[in-house]
Amino acid sequence: MIGYEYGNTRLAARRSALLRAEQYAGLPGGGPRELLAALAATSYRPQAEAAAKDSGERLEPFYRMARDHLIAALTGIASFYTGPAGEVVAALLGRFDVHNALTLLRARHYGASPVDALPLLLPVGRLGTQTAREVAALPDLPAAARLLAARRLPDRDTAAALLAAQRRYELDTDLGALEQAVAHSARTHQVEVLTAAGQPAAVAAAALRREADDLNLVLILRQREQANGRDAASAGTAGQLYLPGGTLRAAQLTVLRRVPARADVLAAAVSARPAWRGPLAAWAGGGSLAMLHADLETQRLRRQCRMLRRGDPLGAAMVLYYVLAHEAQARNVRLLAQAAAGVLSQDEAHRHLVVPVQTSHEENQQEE
Repeated sequence: MIGYEYGNTRLAARRSALLRAEQYAGLPGGGPRELLAALAATSYRPQAEAAAKDSGERLEPFYRMARDHLIAALTGIASFYTGPAGEVVAALLGRFDVHNALTLLRARHYGASPVDALPLLLPVGRLGTQTAREVAALPDLPAAARLLAARRLPDRDTAAALLAAQRRYELDTDLGALEQAVAHSARTHQVEVLTAAGQPAAVAAAALRREADDLNLVLILRQREQANGRDAASAGTAGQLYLPGGTLRAAQLTVLRRVPARADVLAAAVSARPAWRGPLAAWAGGGSLAMLHADLETQRLRRQCRMLRRGDPLGAAMVLYYVLAHEAQARNVRLLAQAAAGVLSQDEAHRHLVVPVQTSHEENQQEE
């Protein structure tokens, strides 16, 4: 069967692995042991049983549990789709290939052990476990980049960009420039695939355009902080660093770097994207960039899940919803673990929870 119908039907049957609002409400507010026992009564049972035997740090078993559950949910879903739909799904899962490639390249740059690097990967796309092990065992970043490029990873276009960036890296060892080249090319490839797919991928493409805007906002504010005290003339080339495919022009983003005060950033950003007011108001009042990133991510995931659930059930929206819903759930588990361990308050953790499976009334309440 060509198209999304077969694959989306398979994904719908798997949604029982997503926790519902009442399950989150029923989780205890105690320590790690109580949280682990409660999660063992959900779809996390296999991972919770393995975590109960873990002798690691107090948070590490939960982080591993969240990762393993996410991998189990996403592994193999690309095989449900063929033809143009298969190309779109591969592009959507490419976000994990990019994550894996960059993680491996950073590991080779810093000389990290494969034992430390491999558990950070999410091998659910084209960059699988075997290739990751081969790359992690190589002596340096240039060798790792050449092997990835030879296997056309993360995708054909980005492999070419990685090879060119690797040649520059051998001259200047600038890891940041190489990461930017990979991220920029991968996003360009994703945009091109979804655009070529037309109407069946339109809702998914719109969700990813807004995601690019949020990521670019954080990028430009980070550049702004780094540029404090330095010559602002370098801001003229910053547009080359933005992720492509967003709805905002580079000039709209660059102005946020050049205005003098955080209050001015807030005013300029909200004029471009009113939905940014809430997260940016806290940052403008003295909040950290890390907290702004968390607030934007919470807002974005809620908006994306709501938007995609209402999309065409026979289109790419359902695939991206399934992927992001499981990403949000893994994030929820990490937040709850941090609260159980006393790293975050229970209120702060629950403020950032994203519950993908909700009624319309629950969705409205969460947005308030």
